[in-house]
Amino acid sequence: MSADQQHADQRFDNIVTVLIATVAIWVSITAYFQNYASNLSDQARRRAQQFSIEATKREINGVIQYSYEWQGAFQTWYELSLQITAAQQNGDTAAVERYRALQERIIPLSKLLSPQYFDASSLNFPNVSKFEAESYLVESTRLAEIYLAESALGNDMDNVADSLIVQITLLTVSLSLYGLSLALKGRVRWLFVAVGSGIVAFCMAWMSWSLIQLAGRAEVNEDAINAYAEGVGLSYQGRYDEAIQKFNAALEADVFYAKAYYERGNAYLAKGDLGSAIADMENARFWGMENDVSVNWNLGWTYYLSGQYAKAVEINNVVLSQRPETIGVRSNQAISYLAMGDFANAQAQYDLLIQEAQFEVNEARKRNAEPPVSLWLYMDYGALDLQSLIDTLESNPKYWTQAPPKDLIAGDHAAIRDFALEQMKRIKEAAVALEYTGQLPASSSATQIVSFEVGFITARNEEGLITAFEPAPNGVIPYGEDSFDIEFTYSGKPPQQVIWKVYINGREDQSLRKVLTQDLSAGDTWYQSFGYGYTNVFILANGEYTVELYADNKLLSSVTFYVE
Repeated sequence: MSADQQHADQRFDNIVTVLIATVAIWVSITAYFQNYASNLSDQARRRAQQFSIEATKREINGVIQYSYEWQGAFQTWYELSLQITAAQQNGDTAAVERYRALQERIIPLSKLLSPQYFDASSLNFPNVSKFEAESYLVESTRLAEIYLAESALGNDMDNVADSLIVQITLLTVSLSLYGLSLALKGRVRWLFVAVGSGIVAFCMAWMSWSLIQLAGRAEVNEDAINAYAEGVGLSYQGRYDEAIQKFNAALEADVFYAKAYYERGNAYLAKGDLGSAIADMENARFWGMENDVSVNWNLGWTYYLSGQYAKAVEINNVVLSQRPETIGVRSNQAISYLAMGDFANAQAQYDLLIQEAQFEVNEARKRNAEPPVSLWLYMDYGALDLQSLIDTLESNPKYWTQAPPKDLIAGDHAAIRDFALEQMKRIKEAAVALEYTGQLPASSSATQIVSFEVGFITARNEEGLITAFEPAPNGVIPYGEDSFDIEFTYSGKPPQQVIWKVYINGREDQSLRKVLTQDLSAGDTWYQSFGYGYTNVFILANGEYTVELYADNKLLSSVTFYVE
């Protein structure tokens, strides 16, 4: 070997040795930061676990405390109030004083009955939402948000640590390539050096990004979280303007806080500011909640209320593509199509809603279980939404009506109204039949209602049989009455089962629901009483009442009247 060749080999060996030493140092540095990131991840996860436990404990303790305060203290106080009313009507002043003395002894035992939540001199209920918010909701929300933030930090640091492990592995490969190059001769050894050096350069660039992630890691922003939690508590109380101010503060502290955008959007929705609600919910999706069911559910509904039906359909599809069993969103999708005058797609969506409801009932029965309560709740909401659309089309909106403005409802309004009536009846009948039989109702009924009136039974004979009935004048029952009666006449086959539902201001009062199986074959005119005639304490509340009669699961008749 010539002297020049020996000199070249020696120079190559020196260069590779320096490279090996440099990479070894780089491996050590990478290992240090990997360990550092791993420690940060472990610490964040431990803190997250602690906050998760505290949040759960706070919420459970709060719910238990509220249950005691409401069902124990307040219910006892309220029952004593009823006894006082009854005693006053009976003229028993001694009993009145005894009951009042007991009430006075209960009040100091309950935080819910303290002046900040309850006025004992009135008959109003305590401010339960304020009590819950201040007792546990705000704090449990704050702790839960810190848990989520710490968990996210832990996940981020885990990702950094994992990437550094990969870098260490690659650097080890480069060391092997350098070592192999020392055993080779000729130009091929430079190929090993070049590949190894390329890996090192790549790892250096990757590590620079990892260090940026470490240095710029998002710490828990407690100012934003505290303001957000307070806003949630205020929204829960219906104090939306104050809640919006808190959410504003949260977003000033953290402009990327997706949940704050979402909750502020809900507050704007409750205030009727649909434009601001849509903007905030879209921001929530943009900053990380694009697949969140609640965000998309409420955003789709808000687009519907604002008359932007194509947008509503698009957002609803985000939910339905992932969770087609979500009946509430399916109902929203159907009515969005209906409001744009697309009867074919609306019909298809209502068909899917009924099919899914039957599927859920069948699956529950296979498990010897009951379907989720949410099934009946969202079917009721779907029917109520259709009633709201009908009321809007008839220029008869109520204070609880939620529907787009009439001038934004596209297509033939008369046809939309008729379709809505048909589907509302269909949903109501399906809900009743599935709840009580597990099967969808028959296509038709052998019973027909001839007359259906609300009023009062005014006379009975010596045998207790009804001899006189007086209809309510103009469909109005005066405030102060404790009950009302329905007179109905039917023809055709006597029903095997009759179900009565009573709605007050659009929502069913299930305490007044009746399921009857008496023999109706003895005559064609019958009566049914509703209310609180069994006591001298309660009376019918003011409002709009609707009574529905289902015979063998078919909605045969209804009547609407008012107590005022």
